[in-house]
Amino acid sequence: MQSKLSSDIIVEILMRLPVKSICRFKCVCKLWCLLISDPTFIKRHLNLAIIDKDIEHQRQKLILRSSSTPSLYHVQCDAMTSNDVMAVKLHFPLISSFDKVKFIGSFNGLLCISLEPEKLVLFNPATREQKVKRIPNLYIDINRSLDDRVSRPPIYGFGYDHSFDDYNVVKIMYESIVYVYSLKTDTWRRAQRFSYRRFNSDSGVHLNGAVHWVFARGKDSPLVSMPRLIVAFDFAEGKFRELPRPYDDAENVTAVGVLGGCLCWLGEQQDFWVMKEYGVKESWTKVVIGVPFLNLRPLCFLKNDEALLVINEGLIVYNPREDTHREIVIHGINGRGKLEIETYVESLVSPNVWNWELKEISD
Repeated sequence: MQSKLSSDIIVEILMRLPVKSICRFKCVCKLWCLLISDPTFIKRHLNLAIIDKDIEHQRQKLILRSSSTPSLYHVQCDAMTSNDVMAVKLHFPLISSFDKVKFIGSFNGLLCISLEPEKLVLFNPATREQKVKRIPNLYIDINRSLDDRVSRPPIYGFGYDHSFDDYNVVKIMYESIVYVYSLKTDTWRRAQRFSYRRFNSDSGVHLNGAVHWVFARGKDSPLVSMPRLIVAFDFAEGKFRELPRPYDDAENVTAVGVLGGCLCWLGEQQDFWVMKEYGVKESWTKVVIGVPFLNLRPLCFLKNDEALLVINEGLIVYNPREDTHREIVIHGINGRGKLEIETYVESLVSPNVWNWELKEISD
């Protein structure tokens, strides 16, 4: 005689399944559809990847695009055991008519994309749900000189405010004006004035409820002579703060990154620094790798504790125990432009979670 599984056991089984399978199981019955759509289940499914590294590695993916084509592709990080990897094209028609596409960041399975000059897209690559936001004509200070208004590209950052359970986008424009978009309230608000100098238009990296960049302080001295600072915009406080650097002489550092939940200070040549305890200067640890580089960006750890890195615009798997590395060649991407790469962990989190109109992309 066939016995019925309890609802608790069903939940435990479903939480460990890939997002694609769970979405299909919505069609099993109305009860399962309600269960899978329940915010509590979505959070439990998400949190499992946070506390269980094996689950995290199963759900971890790269999303990629070439600068010569607007198409998006994804790659399973588990596939990096091979040096040759095939990318799979994502059906994402929204960006087909846009030329200026830029990844801003990802968190909890949501990817934030800028479609310049006036649109943002929050996209879940696993469920194919999306939310499109037109950027309003934000406030411009008429007392600023015309030179201040010339079109250096805006700087963006994307992340999560734990205190308000909200996803935010920060936009720095005209070298001084800061606005923050709240997904929860669907509004933009003015934030603390920006009083730093930037070195580029790279998006910030998210960690601990804040977005981080390398900036310089002051407006009068030549930029090249200014000390590099780690500056974070805290979403909960709505203001900028500075974090301690591993050392003061940092003329060649223009970026930070995140690896394994730790902030990284990225220089050049053959080393970078990792902040083992967030905000604690004494926790900075130097990491020397046997790969010379001009630029480096850490992506994630793989399940065998190898690090996936972008070095000199190439994808590298680095083994810290043996100090060895291997190059990854990704096939199947149209175009020969520079690759833009972002990591994400598959989730059921919806960009339309606060009951706005749902728009799904069918295969």
